[in-house]
Amino acid sequence: MVLERSFWPGRRAVLRQATGLAGAAAVLSGCATTAPRAFTLSERQILAALSARFPANRRVLEFFDVRLSSPRLRLLPSEDRLMLGFDLGVQERMLTARAFKGSLMFSSGLRFESGDGTVRLVRVRRENIAIDGLPTALASTVNRWGGWLAEELLEEAVVHKVEQSSLDEAARMGLRPGALKVTDGGVTVTLEPIRAPGA
Repeated sequence: MVLERSFWPGRRAVLRQATGLAGAAAVLSGCATTAPRAFTLSERQILAALSARFPANRRVLEFFDVRLSSPRLRLLPSEDRLMLGFDLGVQERMLTARAFKGSLMFSSGLRFESGDGTVRLVRVRRENIAIDGLPTALASTVNRWGGWLAEELLEEAVVHKVEQSSLDEAARMGLRPGALKVTDGGVTVTLEPIRAPGA
């Protein structure tokens, strides 16, 4: 049963875990203090970080055992957001004791946390739930807890960490990570001049 409009383009294979920040470190080492530069986090890097967090299991309202697995990612440059899709397994515990399968989709913005050098998901919202064979009597309940799952599993989730040595090197050149922008090629992180206090 489809509870909301679906616009996912199709299942993609989960990619293997990406390694570190070698590309970003190389960009940082080549930055000049006279002009801010940028580095790009690839779709592969972000998906690898998400894949490390799943599968995830949660019990909802004591009525449902929920399992999210096989994360998928789509870039949404026009909205400056990411679309995240998951395979969804639901075991209903009280009324039918049946197991259901489907999919669950979220969208998310991004922010850079200067305190620990991480890129994090933010403003996560549920976009779509589709569960095969779900009885109508359970549909409204399942629809309600989608938003809770978004906050529980994804809000402030780390999708990238910049190595401290790279941050230190950028700081010596008067630069720090600033604005993030979702593009067709990934997520671009702009390196901006460090402003003096009160400037």
